Amino acid sequence: MPQREFDITIAKDGSVELHVTGYKGRACLEAARIFEKIVGEMQSERQTSEFYEPEEQVQYRQDQHHGR
Repeated sequence: MPQREFDITIAKDGSVELHVTGYKGRACLEAARIFEKIVGEMQSERQTSEFYEPEEQVQYRQDQHHGR
């Protein structure tokens, strides 16, 4: 299984930059949508060479944890 990474940068102005690696094809977009739900609508996006590689099947699980 390939190593998947999310590099998140939060600028001083509050803008968020997300760099997703380890996903092939459109699977990276689905992973990015999870973060979009958390931080808000994407203003722009740019695909890397991995985006154009043959897709793979990826399953997502999103858990919600509530602190007390």
